[in-house]
Amino acid sequence: MAAANSPLFLTPKEWEGLPSRFAMDAKEIEMPLLSSILASELLDKENCVRYLDWLGAHIGAPSRRVAASMLAKRYAYLVIAPVLHAMTGYNKGLGLSLDNCRLITPDYSGILPERSKFPELLLDGQALMMSIPAAGERFPWRDDILKELFAGHIAPLFRVLAEAGGVPKAILWENAAVRIAPVFEDVLFIETAREDYNYIVSGASAELFGERRNPLLAFLEPASPKASFLAERVRKTCCLYYEMAPEYCRKCPKAKPQS
Repeated sequence: MAAANSPLFLTPKEWEGLPSRFAMDAKEIEMPLLSSILASELLDKENCVRYLDWLGAHIGAPSRRVAASMLAKRYAYLVIAPVLHAMTGYNKGLGLSLDNCRLITPDYSGILPERSKFPELLLDGQALMMSIPAAGERFPWRDDILKELFAGHIAPLFRVLAEAGGVPKAILWENAAVRIAPVFEDVLFIETAREDYNYIVSGASAELFGERRNPLLAFLEPASPKASFLAERVRKTCCLYYEMAPEYCRKCPKAKPQS
């Protein structure tokens, strides 16, 4: 058994750290919702198209492809980052599946008009259950966590987003990559962070990602013993944010170098 077979949960302190950092919650929202959709519903192309059109109009994206790219970047922040945060920082497996992740857009207009318009993540009760590695089995347990996250969750969603939004999958995966490296920058995680990070970006097999090759290889490099996880590098793909805002992302390949 790669994981301990007794169910457990995040401690109150661990759980409290996730909503504020990753815009996720596990209780019903009391304010009205402008939109609510299970992640699994987005696997249907027609549902995905309708949601992208709504989201694009809501956030000011000028096209479906821009909305798809922005959603992938946001989704990586909502789902990928907390799973890796829990895996490396708490040594616990956070089970986020397509069926227990709901994208919601609360109506903050009357009370918090400056709040981000991007969706938040609402979890059902099953998402709170954790797994921990059995003694001496952390590496196979880690593979299980990564396979569930990427091959079982992110890859199927990105395939539909790419098709429905008419956007290259490479953009979506680099959007995910830029959300992965910051997780491992936290000094609280330094003992296991470097090894986990290097494995994810270079050692993990394509099978764990549900792709023909590790899709992060093109965008992230292993961290050397003395280097920061986040190199000051320009992105290889453009996330298209500049099409909906009067500025480029700091590492956009389309931005002119600072003189």
